[in-house]
Amino acid sequence: MGIEIERKFLVHHHLLPVLKGGERLIQGYLSEKPSIRFRITGKTMVITIKEYFSGDRRFELETPAKEITSEEMDKLRELAVCPPIVKVRYKIPDEQGLTWEIDVYEGENQGLITVDIELPSPNYPVEFPDWVNTGKEITFDSRYSNLNLGKTPFSQWF
Repeated sequence: MGIEIERKFLVHHHLLPVLKGGERLIQGYLSEKPSIRFRITGKTMVITIKEYFSGDRRFELETPAKEITSEEMDKLRELAVCPPIVKVRYKIPDEQGLTWEIDVYEGENQGLITVDIELPSPNYPVEFPDWVNTGKEITFDSRYSNLNLGKTPFSQWF
């Protein structure tokens, strides 16, 4: 059984490094509990099932990537419980051997940039880059979950 330990933060936009080589993702949800997510990159789709245990730990199971047609993409969007979100993901490895994943959101979530890091253990010591806004940890703020950003986009918060 895969267990994921992840922390999520807002960023200091003006301190971000130049972002290169991002991957555009379309992400939607077929179920809330358990969370059944589809993620489309180009013409490739992956389905992930997640269930939260407590705190920052959750069960995660992912299917192998599958190439899909335009019709299948349209059907997934139609079946989604809310409009899918679109974001560009940039990966920045650090000196600890961890990878920071920066998500730059598009569409109705434009202007939102988040970063998350997957940890090998709950109390793993993290060295934060200066562009991570450690005062704005959003790991436990459900408004920032991708499912909720589909339901109530960032642009509607103000």
